[in-house]
Amino acid sequence: MRRVNKIPRYEENETDMRFVFRDWRALFLAVFLWPASLMGAEPIEPVVSTWRVGGELNTFYTDNVSHFSASQRLTLLEDPTQPILDAPSQGRSFVVEPLIQATRSYLPAWGRMDVAIRAQGFIFENNPRFNHGTFGTQLTQALPAETLLRFRYHYGPNMLLGDHLESRLGESRIGAERVTTHFGAIELERKVFDNLVVRLLNRYGTRSYNEPFSQRDTFFWTLGTHMEWEFSPGVTFMLGYHLERGLAKGRKQPEFGEDVSSYIHYVEAEIVARVTDRISIRCGVDFEKTSFTSSLPDDDFRDAHDTTVQGEIEGRYALTQGIDLTLGYLRSQGRLTFERDLTIVNTVWIGSAFRF
Repeated sequence: MRRVNKIPRYEENETDMRFVFRDWRALFLAVFLWPASLMGAEPIEPVVSTWRVGGELNTFYTDNVSHFSASQRLTLLEDPTQPILDAPSQGRSFVVEPLIQATRSYLPAWGRMDVAIRAQGFIFENNPRFNHGTFGTQLTQALPAETLLRFRYHYGPNMLLGDHLESRLGESRIGAERVTTHFGAIELERKVFDNLVVRLLNRYGTRSYNEPFSQRDTFFWTLGTHMEWEFSPGVTFMLGYHLERGLAKGRKQPEFGEDVSSYIHYVEAEIVARVTDRISIRCGVDFEKTSFTSSLPDDDFRDAHDTTVQGEIEGRYALTQGIDLTLGYLRSQGRLTFERDLTIVNTVWIGSAFRF
């Protein structure tokens, strides 16, 4: 989670970030279509005639609606660096999360291919302005030597981060800050031993803010490595590390006095233990440190750091072969170096996961 809270002053009058979308999309499509061009354009036949569908329905109670979404995405395979505002809690709420994913498998000449589409949302009972959704697609290609090549695209439109002071044209007011995120990820996964899987990740993306805050528009890239090790029957340890570099538009516009460019280090450790045939427990710890790289002399973010520590525990019960029930608790806390108070999130949830 990357926090931003300084009073912004900006009128958008440049389009220097637009090239990112054009070039990145072209590159992603070229890489995405690479297997077909390399292996030949033979017909692709479905392995099965119907889609496989899975999903989740979760109900949360959180004491900090403005930081809830980022705390839920602080995990290796989501968007762990989703920005948030370092502002006081903007309310408590029950939150409902519907999630659905549909997958279809194919068997072309070069190996099994799974194509998935996904939609997810957070619906806030007391603060509907924070309602938002994300959408994504994924292609997984089987390769020789128990290796998988995976392509992912994530789209999170117009998400409200919260309200705080903005300053434009010499006038100050409380304004809503919103961000739209696009990113594409490439993962190479290898089963090294029967009980050990390693994964390499590379992703590129953009975050685009609404006009009063658009000096924070950011292009970012991420390098990551993950490991999943079943060190005892039914007990799996997962460890991952990401390094991310973000380059903000404000670094080229010193007249606005704000540059949120940064390096981000993120580590996650997790253990999943199968207690019985039906019951499993998952415990995880996340650590994220953001080092801002602004060189602007009067910028609050110059030499600033932001540190977040988060822990969670979840129990899972297999009700039937296709339905699981979950119960969990999460606590997250963090602070910018120039802020006095910690930002804290406490969340409990009960939910279900289904497959058919």
